Amino acid sequence: MSDTRPTVLHYVGYDDDRGGIVSVVRALAATRVFPCILGVNTGFVPSRELELPVLELPRLEGETIGLRNFWRARAAARAVQAWLQADASRVFHGHSRAGLLVALWLKRWGERRLVVSVHCYGRQRWFYRWAVRQLGDRLFWLTPAMQCYYGVQGRDEGQCIPSCTTFPEMTQQRARVFDGKTIRLGGVGSLLRWKGWHLVIKALEALPTEIRQRFHFAHIGSGSGPGDSGGYVQELTNQVKEAGLRDAVEWRGEQPSADALLNEIDCLVLPSENEPFSLAMLEALHAGVPVLRADSGGAVNVIEPGRNGWLFRSGDYADLARVLRSLVETDALAKIQIDREGLRRFSAPVVAQQWAAVYARL
Repeated sequence: MSDTRPTVLHYVGYDDDRGGIVSVVRALAATRVFPCILGVNTGFVPSRELELPVLELPRLEGETIGLRNFWRARAAARAVQAWLQADASRVFHGHSRAGLLVALWLKRWGERRLVVSVHCYGRQRWFYRWAVRQLGDRLFWLTPAMQCYYGVQGRDEGQCIPSCTTFPEMTQQRARVFDGKTIRLGGVGSLLRWKGWHLVIKALEALPTEIRQRFHFAHIGSGSGPGDSGGYVQELTNQVKEAGLRDAVEWRGEQPSADALLNEIDCLVLPSENEPFSLAMLEALHAGVPVLRADSGGAVNVIEPGRNGWLFRSGDYADLARVLRSLVETDALAKIQIDREGLRRFSAPVVAQQWAAVYARL
């Protein structure tokens, strides 16, 4: 019997496989609900075994929206159009900003087998509202909070399909064991300024000495990548030294997984502002670790203060310090009750079935 499932080109237009979007595509591919191909730039260099095929296309800046990149997207869209027309079962799924640009060209040329996921909180909100008018029900958001950010709230929440991950198979959550002295905080993510790790250091510094001495913060994640990572790493190093926190803060560098860290910490801290959706957040909750997050982005649709974590005002290290202090002075950690079953909606098999239903309607 022939395979009637659609073959999906998950286009990102990246030069490498770093970043959460590629992790989401990996998770979807691993479900085998539909065959997946990763669409990347010519000259793509993976950092590890991808375990899914790659299609190289004319190079774009994967996370840039601008006139120059829009016109360059035309060449990539022509290549995608030829790929689509070679097989009626093929579907284009754009994930990055470049994916949105390619999809807009394809729609202009009359292609219908396409969808787009918006994974970012971009500054050009007007452009995304215009894209909604062009793509209609082919454009999807990660969360209702993202719809609100772009000013398209009130539309069908069926247009929201979240990021997903492959949760490890475990029969029960890790039992948190406190030593009665130290509260172990963790951080996961690249050392980039927008991730907000400097806020954690400033919050710890702002605590009274007797409170500050109760915390230890360990971070895993790469210090390399696009943006200001190089200068930011040195800034963080200097900040820790000047605050006298060298014994309380640990930068462990990039790790193959977060499992070891999640097994030892009492709380995951994610201080980034308007982060679309954190896979580290989902992995922590699934492991029984509460999450302390900035009150913006996808977190507001996941974190229930007092039940599975806490929120602090985005960009406000003093408010972050307030929450940290409460972990010492109250029984907030002991009261955490994470609904692990409620996380199923973010598991790769569940999300893959949602996408399969979307692809079937195209």
